[in-house]
Amino acid sequence: MMATYYAKCSPSMIRLSDPGDLKTKSGAIFLDRDGTIIAEKKYLRDTAELEFLPKTIVGLRILAGTGLPLYIFTNQAGVAHGYFNEELLNRIHFLLIAKLRQAGVKFRGIYYCPHHPQAEITAYRYDCDCRKPRPGLLKLAAWADQLDLTKSYVIGDKLIDLAAGKNVSATTALVLTGYGAEEQKKITPETTPDFIGHNLEEIARWVRLNHHLLNPIS
Repeated sequence: MMATYYAKCSPSMIRLSDPGDLKTKSGAIFLDRDGTIIAEKKYLRDTAELEFLPKTIVGLRILAGTGLPLYIFTNQAGVAHGYFNEELLNRIHFLLIAKLRQAGVKFRGIYYCPHHPQAEITAYRYDCDCRKPRPGLLKLAAWADQLDLTKSYVIGDKLIDLAAGKNVSATTALVLTGYGAEEQKKITPETTPDFIGHNLEEIARWVRLNHHLLNPIS
């Protein structure tokens, strides 16, 4: 079984990460982390506080059943603000992936951006193209694994998650966990997601149906 890989955003690679014409390649499913997969803790900084949201595991199993690779893509400005360092962030991600594997769910990769334009930590003070709503993390994954983002799904509890997806013509879904219920009130015609679900299981069932309708042989 191929191991999950962990990728920090690389501003210098964004210019090289255009996946080009990949119309014959597979799509993927990209999920936000906090408020989508795990409970929103407002800058999670303790592995003991890692908690899956209700119906997350069953939803992820359904998504894995589509045959599309799964990725986490996440802004982690807590590093830039000095709330925790990348070593702790990596420990959280290792634990998260281990718990998911125990539940029978495998992720292909985790992409994160630790930058913020008003960072307290100078090394992370950068207006990064990988910071959502910009789509840099999606483009890096597409470049690394030869993905077609136009055949991909982006799921999150914030409109900035979906904006990153819309910027690469992916199909988007807002989950009403985390900040989702408040974010729903902010939807405009330009930011309307393709689907809104109360939890990840509901969204996963919609993704599975939509994917099979578009790919009846898969």
